[in-house]
Amino acid sequence: MATFAEFETQAPALGAFVRGRIEATGLSMVGTTRRDGWPRVSGWEVFVVDGRLYVGSMPNAVKVFDLRRDPRCCLITPLADKDDMSGEGKLFCRAREILTVDEYEPVRRGFEALRGFDMGDFGGAHLFEMAVHGAAWQRVDGEDFRTTSWREGEGVRERARTGPLGESVEL
Repeated sequence: MATFAEFETQAPALGAFVRGRIEATGLSMVGTTRRDGWPRVSGWEVFVVDGRLYVGSMPNAVKVFDLRRDPRCCLITPLADKDDMSGEGKLFCRAREILTVDEYEPVRRGFEALRGFDMGDFGGAHLFEMAVHGAAWQRVDGEDFRTTSWREGEGVRERARTGPLGESVEL
């Protein structure tokens, strides 16, 4: 799994788009897997500190228990509205909970520098680092639906299809 910085290095355009959305909104939707196997989609605060991607949660939120049980998840950047043709970014991740004060404190300081407020003492909330396994950026480009995707170890792919029923072609 790659850090966010490694992902940005390996897929610069895709990484720049996702980072731009993260910095503009500070929010994402994260899909986790519930205990019964059904998906759960929840809003999360998301941020990057020292080249690593983090999400935070209120204490004992059920989505935290989902990630503890199965760390695989999908992070999706929000769209402003149906006319936002710049698209959405998707990151396919593996979450790792931050469980020590020594690891938590530098992230806490970085968050405060970014957002202007303190996320609180260790143990007051949950914090996860998201390692990136794959990513996609789907958008409308003129008459084409474009997808830029990346998977760790496989590099970047670019595909397009013309119109909603067009066939996807490799570019």
